[in-house]
Amino acid sequence: MKYIDVSQAAKKWGLSDRRIRYLCNEGRIDGAIKMGWSWTIPEDTPRPRDGRVLRHFKNMDIRPGGVDVDRLLEMQIMHPVSDALKKDKKMNAIITTNLLYLFDKEKIIIDEKDIRRILSGRIVASLSLEIHLLIVNFRSVLLSLIDMREPWTDKDFRMTYSRLMQGIDDMGSLSYRDGYSLREVRGKDKVRVDVQMETLLTQYESWKNLNSLVSAVMLYGEMERISPFEKYPSFFSFLVLSGELLRGNILPPSFALGDKAEFDASYFIALKRGNYRDFTSFIESRVIRSYKLNV
Repeated sequence: MKYIDVSQAAKKWGLSDRRIRYLCNEGRIDGAIKMGWSWTIPEDTPRPRDGRVLRHFKNMDIRPGGVDVDRLLEMQIMHPVSDALKKDKKMNAIITTNLLYLFDKEKIIIDEKDIRRILSGRIVASLSLEIHLLIVNFRSVLLSLIDMREPWTDKDFRMTYSRLMQGIDDMGSLSYRDGYSLREVRGKDKVRVDVQMETLLTQYESWKNLNSLVSAVMLYGEMERISPFEKYPSFFSFLVLSGELLRGNILPPSFALGDKAEFDASYFIALKRGNYRDFTSFIESRVIRSYKLNV
């Protein structure tokens, strides 16, 4: 495979060198590799869509909700996000309860005891290898997100899903699925998944000054709506939510089996009206539940 440098790519695509470097850093040029201080790009890589041009495609008119910042800060001080969390019993409990909820959401029947057995390294003969891998991969990815410090990029989304699918779908896990979003926005033209994801990244840039819980909820809502990958979309969108929260030193939420009805009701309002107030309150209450877990 032949490679070109930043200047050659800039000339080929009619962009500035600075813009090419920015897009490479954001993971928005497929196949770009950093070598020292410079970038090399596969010669046959297609021209990246410019997020500035995509602004008028805006996926949704989103109105964020509010959070109890003082209460959240108090809990963050009591239980800070650090490497110690990777071996914390509280984190194990968060992982287990959410796996049970996510399997139910994906309409897969599984017993909590079996999840615990697999997380402890044992084999459950009645469950497929794919389910074993999904559980183990989910925990591995979620724990790695504790180290997340930078905002999400397109490359991060793809790599996170690829790691979730390791041993399950190694071939197709780096590509967004063909087609349109799982839930279309009323009054908006149909837009392909890859374009919606790039549009989302553009919107996400404007959320960086919001409270991390608020930006996490809006990012999560859009991931649930777009459903960018083929398999286990609920698992992936939860990991994106958790990564954004952990980046803001906030624990992931703890969902339970009985939460589905409230999730659906608050999320329906967010989708229909772009008003995330109820959905934000719902997620905030489940984050607080994580801090209150007795283990």
